[in-house]
Amino acid sequence: MSEKINTVEKPPPTRLDNVACGICLTEIPESVAVSSEADEYTQYFCGIECYTRWRNETEKSQTGK
Repeated sequence: MSEKINTVEKPPPTRLDNVACGICLTEIPESVAVSSEADEYTQYFCGIECYTRWRNETEKSQTGK
């Protein structure tokens, strides 16, 4: 005889909110992303390498070099 399982007592699975890296577009959990906040949005990065690349590109575009 099969035994019924009461699923109401089990907690629902936790869903991690994923974000895309601003440079390589890799999806990662928001909880481990490196972020840079601007006035109207937050930019996420999968790691320090992508963050550094974004920062360098932003500085170059602002100085025109």
